Amino acid sequence: MREHAGFRIKITLLTTGFVFTLLVLTMFASNAIVIFAIKNGWIDAQPGAPLIPFLFQSGIISIVIGTTLSFFMSHFPLRPLHTLIQAIHEVSAGNYDVKINLEHPKEFQELSECFNQMTEELAGTEMFRSDFINNFSHEFKTPIVSILGFAKLLKNQKLNTHQSQEYLDIIIEESGRLSELSATVLNLSKIESLTLLTDKTVYSLSEQIRESILLLESKWSKKRIDFDIDMEEIMIRANEPLLKQVWMNLLDNAVKFSPASGRISITLRSYSGNAVFTVKDQGDGIDKKSQKFIFDKFYQGDTSHHMEGNGLGLPLVKRILELHKGKVAVQSQVGGGSVFIVTIPNPPFLFTS
Repeated sequence: MREHAGFRIKITLLTTGFVFTLLVLTMFASNAIVIFAIKNGWIDAQPGAPLIPFLFQSGIISIVIGTTLSFFMSHFPLRPLHTLIQAIHEVSAGNYDVKINLEHPKEFQELSECFNQMTEELAGTEMFRSDFINNFSHEFKTPIVSILGFAKLLKNQKLNTHQSQEYLDIIIEESGRLSELSATVLNLSKIESLTLLTDKTVYSLSEQIRESILLLESKWSKKRIDFDIDMEEIMIRANEPLLKQVWMNLLDNAVKFSPASGRISITLRSYSGNAVFTVKDQGDGIDKKSQKFIFDKFYQGDTSHHMEGNGLGLPLVKRILELHKGKVAVQSQVGGGSVFIVTIPNPPFLFTS
């Protein structure tokens, strides 16, 4: 608010200065012309001469000079505004690549920076919207096409029992995938619409994480994954069902991308009133480019889609943590595994036991 108020004051001062300069120039120019006209006898200013004609003539000269100076000088302060208006028309037409570079005065430099930042964000939003629609369509279309194709094949009376069962299993699997995807999208939309976190309770955060590990036993036992768990017993006041989704998503990803007979390391610590959770896997890691997008909806670093998933887990994690005033970060390198770090600040209600 202070910055906006300061900007308005500066613009007001600039406008006042411009008007003052214009008035001073008009006065000097008008007086010079009046004096010149008197010396040449064009205006009668002798002692005893009528005053009204003199005032009328000098007034006309001042009006003409002021109007002329205003016409020419207004182009200089208004030129940046014309540039800005033209750029705004470009943006309204859908061109988000437009940039302006107003150098003087300092306030217009700040205006240029704000405008250019706005267009960059709009361009990013437009790109994200386009990618979201494409990925959304792909994720829904793939199982639907698969279900439709195998359903048509089942109408073939020449299929043997083994083939029929195989096709039915595929239809069931794709239907489950589609149902899960729909439920996840609805869940994410619901959570994104939340602005105020309610239903907070005090519970054991460490116990909740242990329960999440047990719920994923069928997945990590199949891959013979070992766990290295080092957690403090921490009680926290938060929305228990929502935070459970955070641990389930992060742990499920760690299991998914870990190699067979790998190891997953989990820690939970209390630092300065913050609950800090880390989960480290021994997977292939995430390259620097992908790290910038892994929290975007439907983004999947594995473009071949041979890994299960729909790219909604990490955006869900990020949004839930934002509602808890927390954050999630990733540290990873190709071939060196990944570490996800969750920090939840809650000083009044977080304590160790």
